[in-house]
Amino acid sequence: MTKFIFVALFLTGSVFSVCFAQQYPYQKKSVPVPQRVKDILSRMTLEEKIAELNLIPYYAKDDSTCRNMIRAGKVGAFLKANGAELNRSLQEEALKHSRLGIPLIFHEDVIHGYRTITPIPLAESCSWNPELVEQSAAIAAREAAAAGIQLTYAPMVDISYDPRWGRIMETSGEDAYLSAELAAARVRGFQGNDLTSPHTIAACVKHFAGYGTVEAGRDYQETDISPRRLQEVYLPPFQAAIDASVASVMCAYTSYDGEPLTMNHFMNEKILREQMQFKGLLMTDWTTFQHAVTEGAATDGKEAVERGIKSGIDMDMSARQFIEYLPELVKAGKVPIQLIDRASARALELKFRLGLFDNPFAYFDTEREKQTLYSKDSQEGAYQMACQSMVLLKNESGTLPLLDSKKIALVGPFANARYHLLGSWNMKGDSKEVITVEEGFKTLCPDIELHVQACGFSDITPGYLSEACIMAQESEAIIACLGEPSDLSGEAVSTAKIELPDNQIELLKALKATGKPVIVILFNGRPLVLDKVLENCNALLEAWYPGIMGGKAVVALLTGMENPSGKLSQTFPRHAGQIPIVYNARRTFYEVHHADIPQGPLFPFGFGLSYTEYEYSSPIVDKKEYRRGESVIVRVNIKNTGAVAGREVVQLYIRDEVATIIPREKELKRFASIYLQPGERKEVSFIIPSTDFSIYNNKMKKVLEPGSFTIGIGPNSSNLNQTKIYFL
Repeated sequence: MTKFIFVALFLTGSVFSVCFAQQYPYQKKSVPVPQRVKDILSRMTLEEKIAELNLIPYYAKDDSTCRNMIRAGKVGAFLKANGAELNRSLQEEALKHSRLGIPLIFHEDVIHGYRTITPIPLAESCSWNPELVEQSAAIAAREAAAAGIQLTYAPMVDISYDPRWGRIMETSGEDAYLSAELAAARVRGFQGNDLTSPHTIAACVKHFAGYGTVEAGRDYQETDISPRRLQEVYLPPFQAAIDASVASVMCAYTSYDGEPLTMNHFMNEKILREQMQFKGLLMTDWTTFQHAVTEGAATDGKEAVERGIKSGIDMDMSARQFIEYLPELVKAGKVPIQLIDRASARALELKFRLGLFDNPFAYFDTEREKQTLYSKDSQEGAYQMACQSMVLLKNESGTLPLLDSKKIALVGPFANARYHLLGSWNMKGDSKEVITVEEGFKTLCPDIELHVQACGFSDITPGYLSEACIMAQESEAIIACLGEPSDLSGEAVSTAKIELPDNQIELLKALKATGKPVIVILFNGRPLVLDKVLENCNALLEAWYPGIMGGKAVVALLTGMENPSGKLSQTFPRHAGQIPIVYNARRTFYEVHHADIPQGPLFPFGFGLSYTEYEYSSPIVDKKEYRRGESVIVRVNIKNTGAVAGREVVQLYIRDEVATIIPREKELKRFASIYLQPGERKEVSFIIPSTDFSIYNNKMKKVLEPGSFTIGIGPNSSNLNQTKIYFL
């Protein structure tokens, strides 16, 4: 049958569109995707297959270079190309010159919002609300898709115990179970129920695996992980994302057992493909083949590429090493063509699943882009997410909410900050649209007499202190908006100190000396050492980097319009010398604490206050003895004993009393949110399958060992009502 192409010139906009007669199986929507992939692969040249593995960045200054690569058939995917109009023009270029009509795919770092920026992921994890986190991801997906994006490099599911690491702000905290629940929620939010929908995008879970263990919290440094810790801590969130059908995986910058993950066959094939049963696309991180050469793990790019493709890598991000070396390596017989076919098939399959072959312009509607970005619905979703992400850490003598205060002093570097509320990875967020704390008060509380003395991070001078204190003495309450510049969090950033700057502490001491109630709002991207802050304030609200609706959420919480319900997903240390400090460390025969500071964390995992109080009953199990295969049913009653309604996050932990390895102190296994009116009581029931009591034994087999277990339920990891059960 003769193949023909119909090229139509649309006079309005002079746009070329290419339509192929649906004559081959890969062009028919009714044909199953695996068959379509097999068919198109059979028609592709070696060079066309390798082009599908080449992912390059687009920058406006390189527009002509990028288009020349498209015309030459040397690129299959772009990142950093944004906007429906631009990406449509690039797609038109591809379809005009592609022999087989293969569309491009566009990637981007949509981490916590696209235009409507939501709280940073670490903050969102403090909501302990998978449904709301899923909604937040769906908002980001709708906006990104409307702006011409089909894949995001999220969720980031690395576990870290080190707040000095700048990228801890992208994580969901220190716990594998909570991180796994939120990983699956974000995948569902991004991908929805139908990847062909122009309102969803493919997710890419990262960084596989163990990236969060960089030594001393210094980004890109060595990671040294035992096989046990890999299985127990670092893989479960990835497995949850894979079980949620995540479309792609990104390998880490770092290494496992000394070998870069970008060429690590054990991790990429034995663990990811065979053990975890991942079937999708595996890509490198930014230029990691070149990093391997720089680090001395490969002689040159050609060696890095050969080892990378043989290790299971499918797509090369930004390095352009696949496109340079793979043709030569295949022709020389060093790389089997079957590996190229396998990698190309995975890249093509994702394009088919996204519907790009059937409607390559579905994501490039400029009118939909205008209507979708920063919509009212998105703003409301960002506001709700911000409210539930913030954590009340101190509330001395009911300082909050500010029910009766009519004259308030608002001071500090975050009093009217805009940009820094967005946090790192703020994509197309517009700082002019950020609601500041000052604006939040003026909008929500116009009757409050607000006196504002804002400043820059380096502007807390003796003169500023004097002016701020004079203003504070004339007010009924003082709100100090303190924190870290947002550029101290994110990629390629680490800090040795995790305290507020000295000048902010001096401001706080001066304000406390006025005798007026001092309320601190903390904006930051990591757990901080807060002993000096706590000494000099009456109330403390952890706001993180809350996103575009942050100021409104802060004021709603301060004034009682919203009741704080966030719980910490990361332990807060008393001193950086305690790092790493976690709630679920392995037990020891004698616990040695640092002699020069008080024992334990400043705030434990799961901690968070409310404007009401909750009373927990003792947990009740359906029986005391169980066998393998039986589920444990645990019930607990929670009563709101306070005067206001609130949401409580009920947390369930399990402690294995004796095992063939040293057990952990406890491990989070379930949690649930309940909303209670004053005086209301509800029963919460948890069903725990016997597999949740399993461990990796002393032979690294996951088994349920007979013995005694303690189940604890409470408001945080350090305050639990307990009961015991036994597995026979």
